[in-house]
Amino acid sequence: MSLLDNVKDFIVKKSGNRSVPTLNVCMMGPRAVGKTTVMTSIFHESQSSICNGSSIYLRACDSNTSSLNDYYLRLVDAVEKQDASNLPASNTVSEFLFGLGLAGRNESVRLKIRDFPGEYLTSPRKEDRDDVYNFMAAATVILIAVDTPFLMEEGGRYNEEKNKMAIVTHYLKDNAEAVRDKLVLFVPLKCERYFHDGRIEEVSKKTRDAYAELARFFSDNNIASFVTPIITLGGIEFDHMTDNTSGTGDTAKVAVYRPWAKCPQYKPLFCPQPLYYLLTYVANYYEWQKKQKKGFFDSIMDSLFSFLKDDSAFLEEMRKLTRFVIYNQNGFIAVTTNSILKIN
Repeated sequence: MSLLDNVKDFIVKKSGNRSVPTLNVCMMGPRAVGKTTVMTSIFHESQSSICNGSSIYLRACDSNTSSLNDYYLRLVDAVEKQDASNLPASNTVSEFLFGLGLAGRNESVRLKIRDFPGEYLTSPRKEDRDDVYNFMAAATVILIAVDTPFLMEEGGRYNEEKNKMAIVTHYLKDNAEAVRDKLVLFVPLKCERYFHDGRIEEVSKKTRDAYAELARFFSDNNIASFVTPIITLGGIEFDHMTDNTSGTGDTAKVAVYRPWAKCPQYKPLFCPQPLYYLLTYVANYYEWQKKQKKGFFDSIMDSLFSFLKDDSAFLEEMRKLTRFVIYNQNGFIAVTTNSILKIN
C-alpha cells in the first residue's frame, strides 16, 4: 500500500466521530519541553469561550478531561513549590481531543492534537514513521515546540542537542508533499525570563535564525509560518543551566528555575494564540481552496472543511478571531507568508 493510500486509510479509520469533522494538529518537539502544559493551559483558559469577542467554545472530550484536570493541579503545585522538575515527560505519542462549537449548540468540529516525540521521526519501525506521515498529511497545522532556555543560553551550545532542529528540518523537507500549503507555528515555550526581561523579540529572532533552512523550504512550498512564544507557567522562570547528573534524558545540561515573584502563581500567557491562528487559517483556507485545482491533498482538505458550507454562523465566528491574533508584538512574528493566510 502506498503512502497516499495510507493517508486515505488513516482518515477513514482514525477521524473519530464520523458525524463531526475532525481537524488534526501535529505537534513535534523534544521531551519535557512543556507541550502538555500548553494543552492544559488552553483547556483551562478556554472553558467558557475562546475569547470575549467570540461565541466559540472549546471543551475537552471525556477521555481527556480527567487527565487535563489532574495535570492542571500538578502545574499549580509545581509553581507553588517552585519546582517543575517532577512534571512528567513522555516519550510516547500523546493525543488530545477537543470539541469546538458555538454557545448553546452542539460541537461543529473536533480538534485532535497529537504530540509526536522526536524519536518517532527517525524510528527504525516503519509503522511509527508512517503514523507520523499520515497524521501530518491530514493535519491543518504543524506545531514545532522549542525549549527556549536551550535556544538562548550559553550561545545556543546545547540547542541542537535538546531541540533536535536538524531532525525536524530534514523530516519536513523530505516529506514536502504532505506539508505543502499548511500553516507551521514555531512555539518557543518556557519564555518567562525573556518576557520579564524585555527580551522576547530576541527569542523570536533566534528561533527564526535557527530554522533558516526550514524557512527557505517553506517559502518554496507555499507554507505560512510564524513564531508564537508562550509563557508556560508564569510564576517561575529560568535561572541557570547545570550539569545533568540524573542519568536520564539526552542532554548534558538541565535548566534550573527560580520564582519570579515573592508568592509565585501559575499564570500562563498567550496559550490560546496557536488556536486563534489555527481557526483563522481554516477560515482562510476554506475561501482559498475554492479557487484551486484539486490534487490529492486538496481533496482531503476539501472534505475536512466541507462542514463550513452549511455552517455560516460558525464560519463567521471563526473570522472574528482574526482580530484577536497577536501579530508583530510580544515576539509574534511571521517567518514566511503564503497565499492562504491573511492576518490583520
